[in-house]
Amino acid sequence: MALSEPPPRESRYGSPLKSSKVDWAAGDGRRGKLCQIGSRGTLLISENVRTNRQSTSAEALPARIRRDRRPLQNRVTPFGDVVAISQRGLYIGNRGIIHDPATKTLLGRRWTTKAWLVCVLDYKGRRRELMGGRSWTELFFLDEAVALAAGHRPCFFCRRADAQAFRAAWGEAKGGQAPLAPEIDAILHEERLDRGRKRIHAILDPVAALPDGAVIVAAGEVYTIAHGRAFLWSEQGYQTARQIRRADGLLTPPSTLRAIRAGYRPVLHPDIEDNPHF
Repeated sequence: MALSEPPPRESRYGSPLKSSKVDWAAGDGRRGKLCQIGSRGTLLISENVRTNRQSTSAEALPARIRRDRRPLQNRVTPFGDVVAISQRGLYIGNRGIIHDPATKTLLGRRWTTKAWLVCVLDYKGRRRELMGGRSWTELFFLDEAVALAAGHRPCFFCRRADAQAFRAAWGEAKGGQAPLAPEIDAILHEERLDRGRKRIHAILDPVAALPDGAVIVAAGEVYTIAHGRAFLWSEQGYQTARQIRRADGLLTPPSTLRAIRAGYRPVLHPDIEDNPHF
């Protein structure tokens, strides 16, 4: 039976969060486009996310973001969109140079490299002016689960031990040797995107069987799975845990999910780790 959802409308994040609901198709009636990608199975492709050339005009931003003291557009959602919200997170990262240092605003593109990294906030006491230079664009994530869902992976420079653990788990999950970073990046680029749009993957397992750190979308909302429960992601941070019986799609790339199953442990926000039942 087909889902009786209202027509989706784009959220102010540029991705189907709150009111966008489900906009794809599967054998059980979900709407949209299916895609077969080699041995990785059937994938659901979101049709309501922006491409790699998002609008950056002032008119496209909500009035509150156009104020003089507006947040910089450098927070990453689980959909991989880069938005202007005041949310504080645990990690910084980058996708290359995607900003103009003169205006501290994003350029049209949302990545210039396939190496999407997750880095530590503090590395050897180094200080950076946000969007002040042209070495790379500083992006921020609520926690590592969100960063991995967006399609990033641990940095081999500032998080070498974590990156090696991720690489080893990746290799173990695939039954071969640990791959080189460029090989990981190439696979992730396929799994996180389809012609510049966020790829949403089918979920073959029950939600309760997903490992801690997996990120799903259900009825247009985003949830991080931990302790057998689903924690709602919002621009304020994580909200009260819920019981989600059925998800509409998986935001975490399948290869990353397999690495998590093989032993890699994403760092979760203290709202989850310290208060698993809040």
